[in-house]
Amino acid sequence: MEFNLKFALLITAVVFAIILGFGITAITSA
Repeated sequence: MEFNLKFALLITAVVFAIILGFGITAITSA
């Protein structure tokens, strides 16, 4: 259960980083 929680948090962090990076790229490119 603990492993699944850590894995879920890792996936969430990665997805958030990708979305944040895409947002910054979109703003700077605009």
